[in-house]
Amino acid sequence: MAVQIGIIVILLVIGVLIYRAGARLLGRVVEGEVTAACQEVARPAAPMEPIGPVGPDGLMVLFADRFVDRPSPNKMVSPRSRCYAPLTDEELDPQHWTQQILYATLVDLYSRGCIELRASERAATLMPPYPQKTWELELRQVGPMPESPVSDVIAVAFGLLRKRRCGQADDDEHWVTLDAVVEQALKTIRQEMSFWQRAGVFGDIRLYVESALIAQGYLIEPGRPTWLDRVRSRRPEPHEEGVRRLERDADELAALLTEFRRTRGGNMLPESGTETEALRQVDTALLSPGDALDEIPLDEMLRISIYETLMAIRQLEPSGDAGV
Repeated sequence: MAVQIGIIVILLVIGVLIYRAGARLLGRVVEGEVTAACQEVARPAAPMEPIGPVGPDGLMVLFADRFVDRPSPNKMVSPRSRCYAPLTDEELDPQHWTQQILYATLVDLYSRGCIELRASERAATLMPPYPQKTWELELRQVGPMPESPVSDVIAVAFGLLRKRRCGQADDDEHWVTLDAVVEQALKTIRQEMSFWQRAGVFGDIRLYVESALIAQGYLIEPGRPTWLDRVRSRRPEPHEEGVRRLERDADELAALLTEFRRTRGGNMLPESGTETEALRQVDTALLSPGDALDEIPLDEMLRISIYETLMAIRQLEPSGDAGV
C-alpha cells in the first residue's frame, strides 16, 4: 500500500512539472507572436539619405527599365529568378540584365583606359552555345579601377589570376580570358552571399550590386520581421528622390554605350526581337572568321563573349534556383 501511494505521489509531481513547463512554453510562444505582430505593424525607420557616387553597374540596376529587355512571353522563368525594375516595377529579362551590367562596366573601364581588349585564336570546343567559335576575348588591366561593386570584384579577379600565373616570363602573363575573369569575380561575389541569397549566375551579380545600393541608401531593404520573411524573396524599394538625382548620370551612361556601339560596332548581329535572341543566332562568319579575326568589331566581340561566358557558367550550375 505504501509503495502504491509513493508511485501516485511521484506521478502527481511529474504531472505538475510537465504542466508548468507546458504553460511556460505556451506563454513564450504567445509572447513571441505578439512581438512579431508588433514588429509587423510598426512603422519602418526613415530611409537614410543616399550617399556616394554610383558606377555604371549601379545605374544599370536603378534605371534598368531604360537598358534591359522585357522577358519573352515564350521563355519560362522560375519564380526565384524573376526580377523587376526598381522605378517602374516592370518585369525584366534576368539574363539580359546581367549581360548589360557586365557590358556597361567593361565599356566604361575600356573608355577610361583601365583595361585593354583583344581577340586571340583558340580551338573550337564542344561547349554550347558556340561550339564552332574559334576565338576568345582577352583582357588586360592597365590602370587603376574606379570604385563600384562589379569593378571591384573584377580587380580582385585580375589580382588572383595574376598570382596563379606568377613565374611566367612572357608578355602574355597579364592577359586573361573574359570567361576566367567573370568566373573568378562570380566566386568572389558568392563568398559574401548565403545559400538562400543566391539566384544563379543571372541573379547573383545583380543582387550583389543591389546590396551595395542598399548600403548607400539608393535602395531601401524591405522589413523582414519573421524568419519566413528572411528566406522569402522580397524586392527592395527605391529611394525615389535620391535615384532621380542620378538621371543625368544615366543619360551619360546611355550616351557612352551608344557612342561605343557607333564607333566600335558594325551592326553585324541578326535583327531580332531582343538582344539575347540576336546573340543566340550569331552568324558563323562571326564565330569562325578564319584569317579575318581582326575584322570583327569590338562591340560585337564583347557582347558575344559576355553572352557565351554567362551561358557556359549557367550550364555548369547544378540547378536554376541556386548558384554553385
